[in-house]
Amino acid sequence: MKRYAIILLILMVSVGAFAQRQALVIGNSGYGGNELSTSLNDAQLVADAFAVMDYQVTLHKDLGYEEMYQAINEFKKGLKSHDVAVFYYAGYTKQVSGKNYLIPFSENKIKNLDDKLISVDVVLEALTRADYSFMFLESRQLPKGFFKSLCAADSGLAPIQKLGDNQGFAMAQQVGKHLTSQGVRYSIFTHSLMKFMGNDMRDFHDLLNLVQTEVKEYSNGKQVPYFQGNLRAPFTFWEPIQNLKYRFHMPLYRGLDGGGSYNF
Repeated sequence: MKRYAIILLILMVSVGAFAQRQALVIGNSGYGGNELSTSLNDAQLVADAFAVMDYQVTLHKDLGYEEMYQAINEFKKGLKSHDVAVFYYAGYTKQVSGKNYLIPFSENKIKNLDDKLISVDVVLEALTRADYSFMFLESRQLPKGFFKSLCAADSGLAPIQKLGDNQGFAMAQQVGKHLTSQGVRYSIFTHSLMKFMGNDMRDFHDLLNLVQTEVKEYSNGKQVPYFQGNLRAPFTFWEPIQNLKYRFHMPLYRGLDGGGSYNF
């Protein structure tokens, strides 16, 4: 175990020596009168945590289609081959014929919404400009029967058919399962993710295994986060050798015993 940790640290140092770490964080609080109570708080928490870990963070809230498209395109343009790229989204999502989409913010229903969806596959492709790239979706589905012009039954998101080289993906609920609005201030998936990411040096898969276990236990098996990765070497989002910009204390998750805090 000790030998593994030393090898992991060496690999992380070699990656971090040349990488610019960038994160694009988007939180959308609703669509068509269906509000999400936690998405903006989740996005702010993620942005604050990555900023502490010395990522260059771009945070957006309540973006319509054109604004989301522009934000993603600008983020893509700023990525270089040795970078680490993280994309986080909290908001409504939609599956159409096995393809996953992000739903833009709108207080009212958008006419021809199927032409205004952001493809998850397109965003993943944009992230591959970086050496390492990751997508995290705090995804929610609109109430069943909400859509009429799209597929009538939205049973949750589908698995990613093909990840890029050195790419990781994770979402709040398992494949094919419906997940609606939950939580009071924060969502359990996001809270658990940032807690475990910031309190030790963990490989991507080890990190998500911990998150998956905690969320499953907390929800009594009703919510089981899903993740997949195509990484050629271990990767950790936080390293003890990093110089942190300032101290950051993890807020408590209401109802979660012990809450948790960063070891910063």
